[in-house]
Amino acid sequence: MDAIVAQIHDLAKSADEATRMEIQRALRQVQQEYQGPKEILMDFANSALIMPIIRIGIDINLFRTLASSTEPLTVHRLAETTHASAELLERILRYLASNNVIKEVECNKYQACNLTFVFASEKGEAMICHGFDFHAPILRTMPEYFKETSYQNITSTKYLPFHKSFNTDLSCFDWLVQHPEHFVPFQKTMTSIEGSEWTEGFELLDTEAKKIPSTPAGPSERVFFVDVGGGHGHQSVLLGQKYPNILGRLVLQDLPTTVKDLQIEGVSIQAHNFFEKQPVQDAKFYYLRRIMHDWPDQDATKILQNIAAVMAYDSRILIDDAVLPNTGAVWQETMADLALMASCGGMERTTRQWEYLADSAGLKVEQIHSYVASTYTAVVVLALK
Repeated sequence: MDAIVAQIHDLAKSADEATRMEIQRALRQVQQEYQGPKEILMDFANSALIMPIIRIGIDINLFRTLASSTEPLTVHRLAETTHASAELLERILRYLASNNVIKEVECNKYQACNLTFVFASEKGEAMICHGFDFHAPILRTMPEYFKETSYQNITSTKYLPFHKSFNTDLSCFDWLVQHPEHFVPFQKTMTSIEGSEWTEGFELLDTEAKKIPSTPAGPSERVFFVDVGGGHGHQSVLLGQKYPNILGRLVLQDLPTTVKDLQIEGVSIQAHNFFEKQPVQDAKFYYLRRIMHDWPDQDATKILQNIAAVMAYDSRILIDDAVLPNTGAVWQETMADLALMASCGGMERTTRQWEYLADSAGLKVEQIHSYVASTYTAVVVLALK
């Protein structure tokens, strides 16, 4: 058995991200095949408990305390630091160690392991808080919601499990803005998944960006890149760092509350609601990162139509999102699909569904630039028909 485990470790060390995902999927399948019914049921029962216990650990700074220590800590030492009772803490620590979240060194003595550092990070804390505080209440209402709605697919944002859970008539995003205790972890979670990896090997963008002169942009010069719904501009900043010559030709758009007092050198800041007419005419690229999967087809079509109405013949819409395979999608993306549906009415789409959406807005899918194979993340390039 040890030899088999060692072989798996060696294979994983040299594997790329897609292969590592395949290894995880295979291990998960093997585990389930050799579990009995009782073990399977216990695993699912445990999945309901692990997140609230980790949430408690975050509240008492347990993971940060362990991660910052160079030596194992006793239960009593941790109790002094976290201000939790030693009796309660002993039970929590024992449970977390049994789930490999922390390491049990000896009786009543613990230290950090790889997972501990994940939950001690700002990204890890934000994702757990957002998942438990915001998504978990929504997911708990889903059985009752779908029974109430006769198990129909969600195609509108007017009434969702989100509304039922938080007893509100506001949209998901309007509600988040009014509840900073939820909005802050949400923003941190979204920021943590920003990156410039989408530009790697993307010849269309690279070719066009290199055509732009390094001289300052003229007052009537064409806008090169519009970051639609771009939040605080992380993507615009990264793009400007990669192609400094396009600075002064970038526009960041988001709601007034998001871009208020925001200043980014080389980037024009513009308050804009993408359900209204697009104010930037004839830009080369209109970029939407993790926007379209937040909306059902009816709303997504309107977003695209507002952009299509101002596009030049050589303008392109770049949709940075997941493109699911028709079969065999990984659980992370199917989970995201259902969570988006319940919280904001959104969906993850297959190639066929992206083509349908584009057609409904008078556009066509010209290219799909895949850049993270393991999660099907890609840039869907749309052009006028």
